[in-house]
This record gives sequence, C-alpha cells and structure tokens, in this order.
Amino acid sequence: MNRPITTKYRLAILMSCCLLFVQPLCAQLIRYETKDSLNGKPKMTSFLIGRLKLNGIYDIKGNLHGNSSFLIHENDVYGRDRPAFWVDMRQSQIRFASTTQLKNGKEISAMLEGDFEGGPNRTSLFRLRHAWIKYDHFTLGQNWSTFGDPDLWPASLLDWDGPTGMVLSRRIQLNYKNKFTEKGGAGYELAIEQMEPRRLYDYTINTDRGVDYAPRRIPDVIGALRYDYDGGSFLKVAGVYRNIAYDSKEVLTGDTDYRYRTANGWGLTGMASIFFNKKSGLVNNLQAQWNMGRGIADYFLAIGGSGLDGFAHEEQPGLLNLLDVTAGFISYQRFWTPKFHTMLMTSYNHFSGGENTLSPWNKMNNYQFTLNLSYNVLENLMLGLEPQFGYKQLEFDEGLTKGKNAMRMNFGMLFNF
Repeated sequence: MNRPITTKYRLAILMSCCLLFVQPLCAQLIRYETKDSLNGKPKMTSFLIGRLKLNGIYDIKGNLHGNSSFLIHENDVYGRDRPAFWVDMRQSQIRFASTTQLKNGKEISAMLEGDFEGGPNRTSLFRLRHAWIKYDHFTLGQNWSTFGDPDLWPASLLDWDGPTGMVLSRRIQLNYKNKFTEKGGAGYELAIEQMEPRRLYDYTINTDRGVDYAPRRIPDVIGALRYDYDGGSFLKVAGVYRNIAYDSKEVLTGDTDYRYRTANGWGLTGMASIFFNKKSGLVNNLQAQWNMGRGIADYFLAIGGSGLDGFAHEEQPGLLNLLDVTAGFISYQRFWTPKFHTMLMTSYNHFSGGENTLSPWNKMNNYQFTLNLSYNVLENLMLGLEPQFGYKQLEFDEGLTKGKNAMRMNFGMLFNF
C-alpha cells in the first residue's frame, strides 16, 4: 500500500540530502556547486557553516557579573566586588554564503550571518550580524566598518568584544575598494556608513538640559589606505567624518520647541598586523592599533552604544559636547606547538572633555590586560583559558580620582562545523 509522504518524511528526506554534502573535519556543514560552469568555475557555489561557542566566566573582582564580555568601562568604581559564575552559548553563529559567476567574467557574492545575542534579559533571540552583497569593487549591506579592519583581530581571543581600545564595528554601508595598481600591494577604500538603529543612543541625552535624540540626516564618510605584504601582513590608516544629529531646546528661556542641530565628529586610526614565520613552520602574529578622535566611541567594539560620544553642556542648555578619545591595543600570539598557542594583549582608552558638561566625571581611563592559552584538540575544536585584568579610573574637579579594578577568568570552547 502506498503511504502519503507526510511532513515528517519530507524533513527526513531533506536532512538525508543535506548530509550528503557534509565533509568530515571541515568548516562547511553543507556545500553545493552547480554542475554547469562559467569562467572556469561552477556557475554557483553556496555553503552553510556553523560555529558553537561556549562562554564560561568566573568574576573574581569587580562588578561585571551578567556581562559575557569584559566591559571594563561598565565597572562601577563605587560598587562592591561581586564574584559570580556564568556560562552561555549565545555567541554561537550560523552563516550562509553564495557566489555566482557572471557572463561578463566577474562574480557576485553574498553572505548572511547571525548569532543568538539578540533580545533582552538573555532570551537568546537570533541577531543579524552580516548581510551583504559584493560585486566587483563594491560592497552593499551590513558588514565590518571601513574605519577598522576585519583582518585585525587578536586571534584565539575568547572575549569576542575584544580589546577596550579597539575600533571595530558592523555598519550598513556602501563601500568601494580597489588597488592603485593591479599587482601592487597598495590600495584604498571609500565608504559611506550608518549604524543600524539597534542601539538606544550614541550620546547621552538630557531632556532637562534641552538635548534629545534626533535621526541622522548625513551618513558617516570614511576613507582608508592599506598596504598588503606577502604572507598576510598589512598596514592600514583610515579617517572618518561624522555629522551627529540631536534636537536642541533653550529650556532656561522657557522655549518649548526643539530645533535640529548637529555636532561634527572625526576620527583617525592606524593599524598593523605582522606575521613571523619560524623555521619550524609555525607562524606567530603581532597586531596593534592606535585611535584618536572626537565623538567616535560608537565605533569601538567594546564601548559602542554606551552613550560616550558626548554629553549635554552644563552651562549652555541645548548644546551637545562631544568627548575626545585616544585608545589602542597591542597583542602577540605565539605558537609553541602546532596545537598549543598563547596570546598576550594589553589595551586602553582615555576619554576627556567632560568638564562643563553633565558628565559625572571630567576624564575616564580604562585599562585591560589579557592572557590567552589555547589548545586545538582537533582541527575544528579549540579549548581555551583566558585570565583578564582591568582597571577603571575616573577624574573629577580639583584633581580628585576614583578607581576600581576587575579580574575575571574566562574558559571556553569553539567548534566549527
């Protein structure tokens, strides 16, 4: 007797077909290539990959409990130590990518990636990370900002919010990237970018002093120069101009109407990633970045969305003052064996310009030190241990200061499938 194909059987057939594409110990769960070819390549290639990431945390000192990242700028200098244990897998990711060959000899590619960091109160909702298409020299969609570089990342770091002084963020953008000469290492990038409005404010508002949020009318403009060396090393410098919008009201005069105003922000960054090839065949990596600017806190990986771009002026109601910032990091990763490697990283940021504003401090300094020890159990499975130490210091009027340190032990697993 012929039985109808139920939904259960359809799912089973689909999963069985998917398993045909699985490659053992490969970072691609499913890979598909069309049989027809164009330009000497399959006309379309698609793949699906996943990453399971376990975050284990034990806070020894400080009060950063509840944060899966070591956000030292959130350490309450007046608070008491709150030791705490924490485990989650919310940074596990899934990514789908596809490349199609075109008749003009070029190709168009696309990528969609997300994790489970979305939602309030640790509800682990799916969150969009990347969604873009690339054609020729153009990229359109949400991708890593041009003011920064995705190739600059302290490898093996368990804390994915990274160094406190690192510029790296995802932006919706139109990016143009090209080389000055076809075979040369020097190239350039131009981009206009806008942050997806998932964060509440880039700056700290105060409606009692006549500063409220207003939608932006002009995107950020970024230019960059990059030089690539053989072996993956590179140098890059970039600059950004920001036209930060806000609503302004003269509250002391009894004015009830807001007026659209803007504040000009800017930033410069320089970065380097250098690889050292050893006679044994192992490769070590030195990375560094230094940043300066005004009103660019939203571009920092660990600080963005904290309202540190600026504060309302204390004596001039309706005026937004942007904060100056200098920051940076340096890291060194060393492979002792093909499986065991360590990394040392130090980072800082320094905010100033809080005087005469409603900021509760005049200056803020954050310092971070990280030691990572990792072991590649399998080609696609890494286990790690990562002690972290940080110190936050606030400066007030008359040279008074207040600081507090924090100490955390991270442990985790990263499995690519």
